[in-house]
Amino acid sequence: MKRGFTLVELLVVLVIIGILIAIILPNALRAIRQANTKQCASNIRSIDTAAQLCFSENRNWAACDSMSELQPFFPDEDGDGLGDLPVCPFGVNYTLTGNATNGYRADRTGHFAPGNWPDQHN
Repeated sequence: MKRGFTLVELLVVLVIIGILIAIILPNALRAIRQANTKQCASNIRSIDTAAQLCFSENRNWAACDSMSELQPFFPDEDGDGLGDLPVCPFGVNYTLTGNATNGYRADRTGHFAPGNWPDQHN
């Protein structure tokens, strides 16, 4: 006599698998989102460092108002002679804006723009 799984046994296994997925999936998605957020924060710190280095070299914020002008100040990990620009894991571009009073700030929306950075000759 052949002995196989009954329909009830298969349904119980499927319900258990469904419950496990319902428990694990939200936690996994939350962990991925947190990792991406930390990567974004790290990228923004890299942009900040590149902007500071650019200003230190040029003593002029206007010389540091695009990613192409900041690119030499990023690490060159692929060996092509150009710095590797940070890529947002959320698929949006970074924005760097500034003013004479508060300096500048970076976030992860929109596009890279100098805002109204002052020309500083210090």
